[in-house]
This record gives sequence, C-alpha cells and structure tokens, in this order.
Amino acid sequence: MSLRRILQKKFQNLFVAVVLHESACHIKCKVYKDGVIKKTFEKSFTGIYDTENLDSTIQNYLISLQEEYGFVYIVFLLNAMGQGAIEGTGAESYRKHNVDIKNVHAISVNKQWSMYASFIEIKWVGNLFSETGVDLVYSPFLILYDFIVSQKLKSKPTLYLLNCQDFFISAVFNDTKLHFGAFFKTQSNNSFTQTNEVSDWENEQEEESITNLGEMPELEMDEEDDDEGLSGLSDLEDIDELHEVDSFSDLDDAKTLGHFKGFDNVKEEDTSLELYGRDLLVYKYLKSSFEEYYHNPLFHGEFIEEIIIFDGFEMSSDLIHQLEDELMMDVEIHKVDIPDRLCDIAIKEVFR
Repeated sequence: MSLRRILQKKFQNLFVAVVLHESACHIKCKVYKDGVIKKTFEKSFTGIYDTENLDSTIQNYLISLQEEYGFVYIVFLLNAMGQGAIEGTGAESYRKHNVDIKNVHAISVNKQWSMYASFIEIKWVGNLFSETGVDLVYSPFLILYDFIVSQKLKSKPTLYLLNCQDFFISAVFNDTKLHFGAFFKTQSNNSFTQTNEVSDWENEQEEESITNLGEMPELEMDEEDDDEGLSGLSDLEDIDELHEVDSFSDLDDAKTLGHFKGFDNVKEEDTSLELYGRDLLVYKYLKSSFEEYYHNPLFHGEFIEEIIIFDGFEMSSDLIHQLEDELMMDVEIHKVDIPDRLCDIAIKEVFR
C-alpha cells in the first residue's frame, strides 16, 4: 500500500455505489476510516431517466457528497448490453467467441476467464457522469463472482444467476472456472446504453472511448498472435485474486468523469402482472442459456444439476417452481444487496 493510501486511511473516505435502472436509481454509501466502516447510508430515486445524462436530482446529490467528504469514490455497476464473459484470456479465445478484442476493454480473472465491455459502453458511462466523474466501473460478472467465492465452491458445473431490476446474468462455473456467461436485459427498449445508436464498433476508437475515464490497461495477446498483426497491444492487468484488480476503470486520482384513494389494488395488480411478465422472460432467456451451453461446441456441455440464484430484485416462487419442475433442477436462492456489495468490493480494491 502506498504512503498516500496509508495517510488516506486516517481520513474519511466515502464510497458511493450507484445502481441505475430505467425507472429507479439506488445509491449506497459507506464511510471508511482507520480500516473500518464508520457509517452506512443509502438513498433511492424514482422516475424515467434520460439515457444520455444523469438526472439533475441524482447529479446534485452526488455533488453534495463530493463537497462534504474529502475523498469520494463513485462506483458504477455496468448495466449495458455491450459486455460479457468468456472462458480463456488470449486473443484466440476472443476470436472463438466472435468478440473483436480491438473494440473492448477486458480483464482476466485468475488467468482462466475474462470479462469485457465495449469501448462504446465505457464511453457512455463517462458521458453519463461527466459532471461528477466516475472512479470505478464494475462488471456484473465480477459481482456475481464475488458472491460465488464468498460461498462454498461447487466442484461440479453449476449455473449461477445474478438477478437485477433491469437485467440478469447467467454463468456456468465449476469451482472458480467459468465455462459459460450470458447477459440479458429484462427492461423495455429504453435501455441505458448507446449501443443501439452506435452499432459500428469499428469506428469507435479506444482513445475516444476512455475520455474522462483515465488510462486503462489493454488486452494482452498470446505470443503466437504477434505474427498476426496484433502485437501492438500492451499487457492486460490480470486478476490473480478477486480482491486485487477487479474493475473496468480505476481512476484513483482522476475526478473527471400523488396518491389517490382506491387505486392501491390496481397498482398491486399492475406490479404483479409486470413481475409475471418478467418471470416469463427470465425463464425464456434462461432456457436459451441451457440450449446454448449444451448444444454449442464452444462450451463444455457437462450436465448441470443445480441453479444458484443471487437475487437483488424480485423473483417469484412461481418462477422457482417452474425452474425446478420443467428444467428438473435443484434451485437455491439467496437474497443479496448489490449496491452494498459494490461498496465492499471497491473498498477492498482501493485499500488492498
């Protein structure tokens, strides 16, 4: 740990985890000092938000926190389509999965598997937080992995699911090795991403993508790939342990970036129908994950007996029963606080 970090531990450090949805924003804050968490508080905002600019009420709240505390880290959960996770870490692994490594920022985990996000999505995050800056951007696959390793690891292929309000991810792990990963949106078409508007990744340059996000490590090429014209990329920062380097951007020093009587039953019915519709979508996507895993030769296709769900939103008992009965699988579910875990991971990374 650097001298700056040692001195910084003596002062109040505020970690602000931002989880943004189409119609809500959840913020969890933790004050860290002298190696312990001194205070925890949170705030939620509701409303339909612009896809290009952070709502002024959220923005003003973040600015007020930055003015109150000396050291503030804004942490964001990436919820955009242009991301994923694959087995392997080299250029060949990306080619096999049809991912253009020249247009994504990638991080390897334990030199076994990788998370990636397009430069377009990283740039979008920078623009979204242009007034406040953003310090750490995390992949949901990293959050899922942190939940997995905090439990007893399974020595057989197991399907894990991280359920968020507007999306969920599924991943097959055997111990700490990832065999399959998929990201699914469950919200409407008004998604928080620029991917739909900017579909030409070839024209999105890396230098533009990291504007206001500082310098980020690039993807490491396997030595045998150098002869194929890919040797111009520098080393990828590897995650040997989860609590070391585990974010898409570490910008430590760069702060750039009415109620009507009688309507209750109607609202409850609308909410119930909405959840039912979402459950159907989750089941459909999850079933497609199994089909891809078992039938695509890219994946191991080993038999899966169990689904473990880390639920950060809502998942009905009907969906659980459907998974158990129709897919004939054991289902284990854990309620989790995703913003809270975001804060904890950020604290470990900054003060590791």
